[in-house]
Amino acid sequence: MGYSEGSHESGVQAAGEDSGDATDRTPTERLVATALESLRIHCQSWPDRYVEMRVDARTDRRE
Repeated sequence: MGYSEGSHESGVQAAGEDSGDATDRTPTERLVATALESLRIHCQSWPDRYVEMRVDARTDRRE
């Protein structure tokens, strides 16, 4: 059996395509997703934390 190579409209799935939502994630995928989320949060919060640490370090010396 062959698959039709016709053009699809963007954003529209054919009836035979699987969105991936119906399958359960494996423990490895959950672990990787959790690690990536933690890394993303760290990368977003680190600059502010760094500035706060530098300000604290400078103000402690002057007092």
